Amino acid sequence: MTYDLRLAEWLPLRRRSGATEWRSIASIVSDMNGDPFVSVASPRPDFDGAVTEFLIGLLTAAFMVPAEPEWRSLWHTPPSESALQARLDALPPAFDLDGDGPRFLQDFSPEDLQKEAVEPIQELLLNAKNSGLFIKRETVKTMSRPAAAMALITLQAYSTAGGRGYRTSVRGGGPLTTIVDPRRHDQPEATLWHVLWANVETVQQLAQRGAADDVTIAAKVVFPWLARTRVSDPNGANTTPSDANALQAYFGMPRRVRIEFADRNGKCDVTGQSDERLATGFRGKSYGVNYEGWRHPLSPYYAGKQSNELLPVHGQPGGVGWRDWLSLLHASDAAPGKAPALTIAHFGASRAERVGMSVYAIRVFGYDASNAKIRAWIASTLPAFAPSDPERLAALMGTVQACVAATDSAAYVLQSAVADALHAGEAPGDLSYVKAAAWRVTEDWFYPAIDGLFGAADIESASRELKAGYKSVLGDRVLRLFDELAPSDATNPDVLRRVIRARFGLVVTLGGGGKIGEKIFTALGLVSPGETRRRKGVIDKPTKQGAR
Repeated sequence: MTYDLRLAEWLPLRRRSGATEWRSIASIVSDMNGDPFVSVASPRPDFDGAVTEFLIGLLTAAFMVPAEPEWRSLWHTPPSESALQARLDALPPAFDLDGDGPRFLQDFSPEDLQKEAVEPIQELLLNAKNSGLFIKRETVKTMSRPAAAMALITLQAYSTAGGRGYRTSVRGGGPLTTIVDPRRHDQPEATLWHVLWANVETVQQLAQRGAADDVTIAAKVVFPWLARTRVSDPNGANTTPSDANALQAYFGMPRRVRIEFADRNGKCDVTGQSDERLATGFRGKSYGVNYEGWRHPLSPYYAGKQSNELLPVHGQPGGVGWRDWLSLLHASDAAPGKAPALTIAHFGASRAERVGMSVYAIRVFGYDASNAKIRAWIASTLPAFAPSDPERLAALMGTVQACVAATDSAAYVLQSAVADALHAGEAPGDLSYVKAAAWRVTEDWFYPAIDGLFGAADIESASRELKAGYKSVLGDRVLRLFDELAPSDATNPDVLRRVIRARFGLVVTLGGGGKIGEKIFTALGLVSPGETRRRKGVIDKPTKQGAR
């Protein structure tokens, strides 16, 4: 009997009370009015993220809701477990993890891989070569079927560069994901159903990503493992949105793999759970599906060099902070060349107000990867607002843009001051951590301030007060950060002189002096001391008639 992921209890889920259970997909809607499930709860954060994305895609494919009215109906009245199971049962038989037929997220043709060497099952994990990130090297000898399923989903969703012919995910290697998290102030954790459903696409949305006749399950390939792999070797071809169903964005299969199972009971080295059948290795082959020109609905994008080219945002060192907040939420002149994830934009514009969620959150997660090397896992939860008044939204975004511009200038001058103080302006290495620290020390101010601004009766007046207040906050925190990074207790007289000189220059700049200081004040809508003096000079200058 095959291991059908539509039926098996392979999902580790956490209830609002904190209890964790291994349950089936249909169980996500159990006990909705009592102690509902609120999140995927595997031993690895990358598994949690990838499985959450998979479930969003699965619900999109299972329900195929025509438009927003039908979507809202299921938002307010989630399906029963039996109704959800019926939807899953109606999908094509594409979710068998093992067996002799088509296997979930694995190559359709095992004979093509038969000559390939069997790789250790640990190599199925994207970070297997990174000592200390989630696991220790050579500690995963076997995986249970639930762990193997989660590892496969993660590999195919986030696959990084792996050498010649080893393809990256639909969004390239190490993509950044953003999803709506509809939590409320009075309930810090939304139900898992509502987290998933907030991001589910309607047929109308799918049609906007592909040709109108491509959105039914039967129209074009949704699950690529149900047919021979569309290889991308020199005799193959890339796969564009016109070659597959728009839903395949959720079910991409860039890697050609086939898992080896052993019929013996044992403990999983990833989850610690016992299973009667264990994954012990896998065979892999290069030149899987190579995706080109796709727009994944759960990722933000930025403008490429080519006309109308959009490229997926990837995780970067330093993670995600409030400097990224505006571009992750809204497409605007304040964030030129950047586009939020389609689901994020759609929820803010078409769903939030209609379901009473003007204040919610977004989750941001993904790998910080450099080619095949994974450096870190990024995860943040950011507040989100959906003002119903376009003028209020414009004022909100303008204020954020002003604070971002001021902080960017302050971070730049702080890095220069630290370089001057410690290294006489010739930094021996990368000092980008200094700029990152400037953003970090102002983050706890930003979100409460924007929250207050969102609810202000007179947003224009509140915006002016906020920006004026931020000038003092920014100056105080950047100066304290300089004192931490370049302390004035140096025993070397030359270093001490440099520190004092650099600190004095930083104080002057943060007070509005010089070009950068004026830039900070201008960004915040304030008049710098230099501008004040210039204005007074014009006013006080005697005219020819009054000159002696």
